[in-house]
Amino acid sequence: MNNIHIIGVGQMGRAILFGLRRSIIDCHLKPIEVCADRAAYLASCGVEVSKRIESIDDDDVVILAVPPQQFQSVVRDNQLLLSHRGPVISVMAGITTNSLCRTLGHTRIVRSIPNTPSEVQEGVTFYYVQESADSDLITVAEKIFGTIGICMQVDNEWQLDSGTALAGGGPALVAYFVNALLLYAESEGFDSKVAWEVSTQLLYGTSLLLKSTRKTPMQLCEEVQTKGGTTERAVQLFDQHDFNGVMLSALTAAAERSKELEAYFLSENRNERRQVD
Repeated sequence: MNNIHIIGVGQMGRAILFGLRRSIIDCHLKPIEVCADRAAYLASCGVEVSKRIESIDDDDVVILAVPPQQFQSVVRDNQLLLSHRGPVISVMAGITTNSLCRTLGHTRIVRSIPNTPSEVQEGVTFYYVQESADSDLITVAEKIFGTIGICMQVDNEWQLDSGTALAGGGPALVAYFVNALLLYAESEGFDSKVAWEVSTQLLYGTSLLLKSTRKTPMQLCEEVQTKGGTTERAVQLFDQHDFNGVMLSALTAAAERSKELEAYFLSENRNERRQVD
């Protein structure tokens, strides 16, 4: 691969861009962004930004990282996408593989759900390719995803809805919990800097302990608790308020929203085709 064109450098596109920038040295990164503020920010970081794809080679990779509602306008503004037959990786929620293939005119497409820790090369990416996908396409995709974290291929496209909830939204849910720790520390009179350091270290240290020991979360939880102790009292309160049930409901709601977006954009595409006809 000669170049990786990243169309859209909002939160997700920027995370991928910076993650790849830290690790891939055998290709050129070519971000595309029409927002002047975002382009200016990247320029201040030493990144050259274009408003559209000016040229593209056969083995170039395109990463579509714009909001799904902007997909059609991106294609109109980047007509070279319609003749390009190299790998295309979509990180757009709601746009199905069939819709992508129909619009772009080929099947060398990977639909994926990365997450924002990709920026520090600790991301999680779920991805889907059609059964007919060639091995080279998967190799390219996994090389890119592997440089920004770990990746898992799903067998069925509908699993990306769950992947969107789990991996895509997961960092926000984890950060929400860490924020509760931070708020407690500050409410008890700890300096905000101390509260931040302790809360983030708790997240980092516990994650590292789980990964290095391969213990289950509940095994670690039980090891920290003592009968009649302070941690047991806190966990009992979680159980009384059905913390696990709340989290499952939240993730299910996120997955359902992903399905709703998919149905919405399918409907929008059908309406656009009717107007053209």
